[in-house]
Amino acid sequence: MRVIVLIAVVALAAATGYADETTVVRMVRTYGGTDERMPPVVMISNRSTQTTSTIGAEFVTVEFDVQSTTIPNIYARIVHCDAFWNDDDNGFVSDITMRTSLADWTLAPQRSRFFSYRGKMRFPNEQVNVRFSGNWKVRIYDMDGDRLLTETRFFAVDESASMRMNFMTDFYEPRYRVSTTALTLEALVSADPSRLLDGMLHTVVIYRNSRWNEPFTITTKAADVANPPSSSTSVGGVLYGGKVFRISRIPAENEYRILDLSNTARFPSTGQPIRLPLSDLRRNGNFFQRANDGVMVTSMISSSDDEYVPIEFLLDPTPGGPSAEDVFVVGSFNSWKPDRSWQMSWSDELRLYRLRQWVRRGSHDYLYGTGRVNADSGDIVNLSFEEFEGNTASAGHGFLALAYYRVLDYGGYDGIVAVTTSNIYTGYR
Repeated sequence: MRVIVLIAVVALAAATGYADETTVVRMVRTYGGTDERMPPVVMISNRSTQTTSTIGAEFVTVEFDVQSTTIPNIYARIVHCDAFWNDDDNGFVSDITMRTSLADWTLAPQRSRFFSYRGKMRFPNEQVNVRFSGNWKVRIYDMDGDRLLTETRFFAVDESASMRMNFMTDFYEPRYRVSTTALTLEALVSADPSRLLDGMLHTVVIYRNSRWNEPFTITTKAADVANPPSSSTSVGGVLYGGKVFRISRIPAENEYRILDLSNTARFPSTGQPIRLPLSDLRRNGNFFQRANDGVMVTSMISSSDDEYVPIEFLLDPTPGGPSAEDVFVVGSFNSWKPDRSWQMSWSDELRLYRLRQWVRRGSHDYLYGTGRVNADSGDIVNLSFEEFEGNTASAGHGFLALAYYRVLDYGGYDGIVAVTTSNIYTGYR
């Protein structure tokens, strides 16, 4: 029996995101099964062969917090995409009837000021299934007016090939005076030539764990990809002996900083901004403890305390002065995809960067990044963690790789035939 693997992707709907007059989505995230620490992977046993992957759970949970006067009347629709997240216009794979309204709702704690209800949806469920592998977007709508509230992503993998990753340390030319440490990543994809055609395996995409909006794309297609400027890619070999997809010289980055808000005495729910006890310092690849690989962890928080706390972040840029670029706080609390509301301001009086934001109670991983706000789209462009974080080959970031194959059935679509995850220390397939 073959198996489809779904890899769900965390995304964030900011407070200023899609909304109608009464409903605002504060956050949306996805994880495997009921364990928020699990890789966002679900395995659905509706195929004819057994998967060899050890990644996954039986379902994926999509969790979202909303501010609304009443429980919103919502539904979710899933849309198939190509390997580069463009909506697929193939009517066979993107059926407009693939929608569900099954959601479980819970009330926010009584004193909560930032959100009022938490919804959870499972994929697949009794109303919607996933028949085709590839990239999928989940769009959540308010039925009243059919307004789009938020969007997240998952991957579906019909595993018919094997893949493993290799890591090598490398060097690059940074823009700032930081460590030149970089990584070269290889994904080796193998398959029975009687099952797959070599020329149809065209792309491997690699993500740092939990940072699902920052793909490293290695492809034989003519595609507009946003890999780091320092990097280069190559593809060689054949499927029978192992087809190698390589990306060289991506900045190694630093281990994540940790913000633990689980202590209610230290971070009380007063509604007033709580300044971190000490300002964060500029780093150059140095760190003191291992983080949670980019994941938001809230399992240790009681339901009565599971709310948002207003936090004031402080960053001391010395040695050196303010950055020539805009500075942002980026982490698990905004799904590693900040908007302009996560931009810090410079205080001439304090000689510090400052930002006040609502953060969900729990343990978070984060970094300080630099970039620019696109005036037209509002997106943060050229986001880099180099200036205030530096690089080190000791960071234990996990990476997840997906192999894309052009399936000719049902009008043709980009399917995913292999998945693996690893880091510089350990890995599994």
